[in-house]
Amino acid sequence: MPIRFLRFKHIKELYKNSSDFANVYIACETSAFGKFYRFDGYLFKESRLCVSLGSMRELLVREAHRDGLIRYFGVVKTLNVLHKYFY
Repeated sequence: MPIRFLRFKHIKELYKNSSDFANVYIACETSAFGKFYRFDGYLFKESRLCVSLGSMRELLVREAHRDGLIRYFGVVKTLNVLHKYFY
């Protein structure tokens, strides 16, 4: 599930004001911070894209179902699949 699938670049702007990731995002400005790092303005933990709590997470689930990637999984399986790619 590549980032291009999501079609939203504004996630980069959300990190700065995120209660979940603002401090980590700033700490990663010049180098990695623990298991976190920035790539092309996106924040990652290991190989998973960081997504703040709220509507962005709901959007991920909705998009995954809409585009048929994991349409037939139940809620738990859908969340487990998404967790492989997102933190």
